[in-house]
Amino acid sequence: MTSCPVYDDGVLRITSTSHPPGLAIEGEIDESTYPGLVQALQDSISGRAELHLSLAGVSYCDLAGLRAIVCATGADDCETSGNGYGDSRRVILHEVPAQIVTVLQIVGWDSTPGLALDPGGISPGPGRLPGGGRQGSAV
Repeated sequence: MTSCPVYDDGVLRITSTSHPPGLAIEGEIDESTYPGLVQALQDSISGRAELHLSLAGVSYCDLAGLRAIVCATGADDCETSGNGYGDSRRVILHEVPAQIVTVLQIVGWDSTPGLALDPGGISPGPGRLPGGGRQGSAV
């Protein structure tokens, strides 16, 4: 896997990958890092029918960040809300932390057309939960 830094602010690091073509995302996705995530997604999806995202290093992801990832599919409901990225494409999530899978299922985004979770790539990860607390702690 070849990688090239796309965004790094010390809290969130996003690198471009060539095999598979996409992005590896590490760190925390929140209000302060959201613009960097959106820009990296916009830059990466141009002209692509498929985008692979490795989320193994994501320790925290708020709902806005998760929605930005889901909307990279170009889903119709994202277009009408102004959060879309244009053309439809397939987005494959790899090494998804278990807490992110849970949130995707709770809000129903796991069934978004074009979104696929690599079934062999669910990671239990010790990250923070999307509600703001850390796993294993009282929220």
